[in-house]
Amino acid sequence: MVLEIFDIKNLKHYDELFICAYCAYCVNNSAACPTYLSAEHEIVTGRGKMITARNIAIGNLNKKEGLTALTEGLFQCTFCKACEDNCIVNIPLTEVYSELKSLIQTQLPKNTRLMFENLEKKNNFYGLEQEDRSNWSFDIEDIYNEWVNSQHHTGFFLGCVYSYSGRAGRGPVSILKIAKRAEEKISIFSPTEYCCGNPYLLGGERNKAKRLAIHNVEQIEKLGIQNLIISCAGCYRVFKNEYPKFIGKELPFKVITHMDYLLHLVREKKLKFLNKSSVKVAFKDPCELGRHCGVYDVARELINSLPGVENRELLNHRENALCCGSGGLLKANYPNMASDIAKQLISQMEEQKIDLCLNACPSCLLNIDENLRSLNSKIKSIDISELVLDRTKDS
Repeated sequence: MVLEIFDIKNLKHYDELFICAYCAYCVNNSAACPTYLSAEHEIVTGRGKMITARNIAIGNLNKKEGLTALTEGLFQCTFCKACEDNCIVNIPLTEVYSELKSLIQTQLPKNTRLMFENLEKKNNFYGLEQEDRSNWSFDIEDIYNEWVNSQHHTGFFLGCVYSYSGRAGRGPVSILKIAKRAEEKISIFSPTEYCCGNPYLLGGERNKAKRLAIHNVEQIEKLGIQNLIISCAGCYRVFKNEYPKFIGKELPFKVITHMDYLLHLVREKKLKFLNKSSVKVAFKDPCELGRHCGVYDVARELINSLPGVENRELLNHRENALCCGSGGLLKANYPNMASDIAKQLISQMEEQKIDLCLNACPSCLLNIDENLRSLNSKIKSIDISELVLDRTKDS
């Protein structure tokens, strides 16, 4: 494939390629580019990708070599948005990356292509069967059977990672157990749920994500759901920021994080807490929940409501949080780099002498957990809902 100058010039954000001042604010800041910390190669940085695309566009760079470098830079990126938030000329870098990815579809990394094939055939990026999408629920079969495809005011969208990954499934199980203890009812529609479409978006295939979005919205509307709980940061970002664009109007339901839902139960005094031994925790701000959606406070308020729990903020937190390393399809394409990034984050956890790393994203949870184990760390990586369940009395 040849990357034509005509194609680049038709991009919505073509002019932004020439605004980049090559100033390095996207690299040298308190929330530094996570892949640059690992690769130490200019192409992975915001300015590296922008200058490379600019030089291809104006003919200053051999197209074949430039395309290879640009593809490498675009997919060695966690989509964490740290570069964009620190850009002093306000370039919407993540939008630019998505547009550039749309031009290099024949150059996609092998595992990204495989994800796309799986989405096309099975509607999940693992390529697993639709009937296996409910395997996460074996531990709460009675609750699941009572609430599956039932019509309730509140619904729950799990997403692919929680549904299929096994270990991460403890998160949704905890949420539903807590809801049962609070005498609430939640609509589950796992049998008909499709991927939210985020892998397509992260890979530059925006148009293909629309089919999945329309399907999911239809399923949610059928059940009359008014509040939709989403416990995956990526799914939350896509529903919140992208789905209204796909369906051409505001969503007919409200999207909330699982932390919002759990905090609501706390505020309404629907949960009774246990007096247990103290535990030191740190909340890992997910990039797609934090920088992309501005969700920071609810986690802290929820943690502070739990007896015997001490919150110790990591050196990098909130707007300056470090990525876990698994975002932007990086974990799928460059697993060693994802591990390098996670280990830098873990070093901050060790400095804070915490017992638990609390997550609100299954990808963060799994990548951090994997690397904690490889380092023989005593720290445990869990979903924040697991801690809430542990501190909650059974009814």
